[in-house]
Amino acid sequence: MTLDSTPVRCCDVVCRDLARDNVLVYGVHSREARVVARAAADALVAARRFRPLAEHIDLATRGCPAEEAANIQSGLLALADAGMFVSFTDLRRVCLRDDDPPPIDLVAIPSADRPAAAERAVASLLADARRFARDREVVVADGSADPAVRADYRARLAGLARAHAARLVYVGEDERRDFIARLAARGHDPELLAFALADPERTGMAYGTGRNALLLRAVGRRVVCLDDDVIARPVAPPDPLPGLTLFTGDGEGYDNYQPQDIWFYPDRAAAHAAARWSAGEALAGHAEMLGRPLPALLAAVPAGEPIELDDCLDRAILRRLRAGQGRVRVTFQGLLGDLGWYAPTWCLLFDRANRERLLASEDTYRRALASTRQALRLVRRATIGDGRYCQGAVLGLDHRDLLPPFFPVGRYEDGVFRTTLRALDETALFGHVPSALVHEPVAERAWAEGDVWRPGGWARLGEIVVQCVRAAASPTTMAALGAHLRELGRLAPADFRAFVALRLWRQKELYARHLETLLARHGGGPAYWADDVRRHLDALAEHAATREYPAPRDLLGEGGDPDHALARAQRLVARFGELLVAWPDIERTTAELADAGHRLGVTLA
Repeated sequence: MTLDSTPVRCCDVVCRDLARDNVLVYGVHSREARVVARAAADALVAARRFRPLAEHIDLATRGCPAEEAANIQSGLLALADAGMFVSFTDLRRVCLRDDDPPPIDLVAIPSADRPAAAERAVASLLADARRFARDREVVVADGSADPAVRADYRARLAGLARAHAARLVYVGEDERRDFIARLAARGHDPELLAFALADPERTGMAYGTGRNALLLRAVGRRVVCLDDDVIARPVAPPDPLPGLTLFTGDGEGYDNYQPQDIWFYPDRAAAHAAARWSAGEALAGHAEMLGRPLPALLAAVPAGEPIELDDCLDRAILRRLRAGQGRVRVTFQGLLGDLGWYAPTWCLLFDRANRERLLASEDTYRRALASTRQALRLVRRATIGDGRYCQGAVLGLDHRDLLPPFFPVGRYEDGVFRTTLRALDETALFGHVPSALVHEPVAERAWAEGDVWRPGGWARLGEIVVQCVRAAASPTTMAALGAHLRELGRLAPADFRAFVALRLWRQKELYARHLETLLARHGGGPAYWADDVRRHLDALAEHAATREYPAPRDLLGEGGDPDHALARAQRLVARFGELLVAWPDIERTTAELADAGHRLGVTLA
């Protein structure tokens, strides 16, 4: 490769230390190997941004002795000749346009015990559909146990269906029971189906069961799922940017964790007053992105608009892009209103503009963490990522090809879903739509003082499931991943405890190291932020070695038995493995039943 002005950056490589200051570098895309000095290999891996090769060499050799600089330069030139850099031109060469996908005609709402909120959400969707002449099917999956509450749901939704001449579908306990019976009649295990759809263990946290019911309703289609306290009133970014960004992290660490820009407000009135309300269609961004190949999305960027790739830390994605691979299987949308986080801990990880806004003053910081959760969070331009930041309040799913089920119980079911999907399909990508919808819980929420550091002392069920999934070989098949989880379910309790603890400790090591890096990067300030970071790390150090730590707090409760909670988590992991093994057949049977006119749910009129 010549030292011309073509911007290049490191592509997907594997480095192996051969000692005596030698490193073997293998280009995964080029399938070439070279042995170079360690400093040259380090310079290659550090070349994350698109720059002319001469600039990469200049940055890597600046201030080095002449002999070391010569070794770095010769090493980088050899690596460039071996195809271990990629140019932006090469990436654009594989980008071919495809047909624009049709509008999304299925919208789904998981809900439970909040009929008024669900009615408000559905009404907003119907108003949006009427403004833009969209013929949408709206499905509400209600997990309420009380028959009177379920009757209230049906009455409210039936009234909307009549008033708007709309296609509204209701999926309650009776509808799930009937569909389970139909599937069982075709040979499927009714107890396993109940695990997926009905929370037979009565955990009281059956968030994933509603999503699984909606997945079965949406087999073969693209669908957008909204939480029942989301209102389809769109908000544009305060300062929108043209083009497209590829934003990914690297491995299981926390660099490039949050792709969204976040602004905090003192209350709901201030948040709404500052909003840049949009006259556009509420869900249009999902239709433009969901299910499309990455090369086609890059090709669709209008001439003259930027394609930002410098924040793609995962070099394997660039290698797959060169091969024309990568498809957006999931899309997210931002929120205006309640942040929707169970704890403000992620604020400690903020960097760049988000950090500047959060830490503008101690009052701003304390208010954001305690007295208000009101914020606008969204990407400023269309963004494609790896989904490591995954919140499912507004979630698009391309279910035209097989998707895995959600973990049926516990919070963070969206994070478990993301981890499971990436384990099954390493080319799966996640799109972020550059707009937000309004998020208004029925009752305003607030975090308590200390919630920012207190979670350092515990783990949640979803985190444990994520670590169990990540321990499998990747990529894998749904059957193989399910078998892996079933094997974990057969471990002796002491062995499962050790497995979970070792995996959690490794993840927390990465997390703690990242926080330490942020402390060093920002000179340990400001003090009010640094104090919370240190208290969070102290909570981790205080509790990580205790018997209670590997037990999921959401199953443990206050004063619960950690052995019982961990045993329950182990049973749930094993059961999820069984569900993964059976899921492809369950979906096939669901599709056959749909073809015969038997679909999950009842149409209201």
